[in-house]
Amino acid sequence: MTHLPAAHRRARRLLVAGRSDRGTSAVELAVLAPALMMICMLILQFGLWLNARQAALAAAQAGARVAREQAATNPGWAGAAQSAAAQYYHGLHSSLLSKLTAQASGNPQTNVFVTVSGPLGYSVFGLFGLNLTISATAGGPVECFRPAGRMGCG
Repeated sequence: MTHLPAAHRRARRLLVAGRSDRGTSAVELAVLAPALMMICMLILQFGLWLNARQAALAAAQAGARVAREQAATNPGWAGAAQSAAAQYYHGLHSSLLSKLTAQASGNPQTNVFVTVSGPLGYSVFGLFGLNLTISATAGGPVECFRPAGRMGCG
């Protein structure tokens, strides 16, 4: 039996040790792939939620603008504000909210608010029963014209 030089023995051990790591990349991928997929799905869900919230807030602001303008003089200000919010949302041609609800509230002498809410139309995690509801409120003080020497609106 011939003896191999020390350099050959070390190279042979490294070669044998290198073979024992075969297949570890596939195992690592199998372990990490679900976590990476979940992170990607969470990012998509957050993007959908954020976009739907911005659309609801824009619709609520459109309704609040009408409510603030009409609350002092129009007894039907709440219906007009709710209609304006719904029309604004439908004008976006978005289906981010599957069912839109607009609700006007407040005191027509001081402050009025419009809340737009509805379930998120798209859910990446729908199979897991994750159903998110989006809600946004906008409002402010009632705007009114006050002639000189008069208090209050109207």
